[in-house]
Amino acid sequence: MRIATLLLTFVVISSLNAQDVEEDYETLKQFYRHRAKSFVFSLDPAGQKRLKLEEPVFTWTGLDYQALRNTSAPNSGDVYVWTYEGRAVVAGGVLSQPLGEGREVYQEFQALIETPPMPFLSPMKWGQMWSPPGVKLRSISQAPIPPTGQDPLARRRRDLQMRGLAKQFTAETRSAQTGKVHPLKLQPKAVFRLDAAQLSQANSSVIDGCLFLFTNQLGTDPELTLLIECHSRDGSLSWRYAPGSLAFQELWLKHNGKQVWHLPNYLDDPGEGNFVSSQSHSYVDMREIRETLKE
Repeated sequence: MRIATLLLTFVVISSLNAQDVEEDYETLKQFYRHRAKSFVFSLDPAGQKRLKLEEPVFTWTGLDYQALRNTSAPNSGDVYVWTYEGRAVVAGGVLSQPLGEGREVYQEFQALIETPPMPFLSPMKWGQMWSPPGVKLRSISQAPIPPTGQDPLARRRRDLQMRGLAKQFTAETRSAQTGKVHPLKLQPKAVFRLDAAQLSQANSSVIDGCLFLFTNQLGTDPELTLLIECHSRDGSLSWRYAPGSLAFQELWLKHNGKQVWHLPNYLDDPGEGNFVSSQSHSYVDMREIRETLKE
């Protein structure tokens, strides 16, 4: 009887702990969304060309800080996309890492295209303002010609082409803890597709596109972004791509085995300036987070 009682007590406590973990995770997701809504990006000083915050495109958990922090709690976060007239302009996210009984919280942003947002307050080692120069999109060598049209079949065929093109890329990162280089995982599906109707209404030279993510081997922590777009020029269509970062670690991107992009560790070198990582909370506990959500 005593053994049975102890087992029952253990099961009840385990169940309650699991419930607490799930509730904390849901609260963190609400907090990430709350933070994301507070970020306002614009393409012009007057704020007339304000970017639209899309719904979270990717929710992730990571297991790469457990040994460092001596905890079983995962780091986690959400990835968001900010768009203008159907085109993805900024990718970024809010994330947190376990720290004692609480969390430390970061915000990270990556400019995706040649038209960057206006300078944005995001204090970091390299200054107070994030002023990305913009990303020059590159042609994809030996890429197939994109199908024309906006009918379902043409969009489906372009989607398949973009998935195939994304698989031609491989990525690696250097662990900030061990110094070893590790491969990253390409998520099998794009996390975001450009809005074809809005692109058409804006008479954009971009007619389609998808955002892909490469994630850490330990969990699904996103490290590298890959934007693939279909461009129209002089009556012909072509595929172009832009790499980007969602992590401070050193990154490499290869296309068909050939290195096409490298970004140094952000803590040592700001690189191109199109990525920023800032700590927003050095420490916050779940009680404080819940109070914030009530405001």
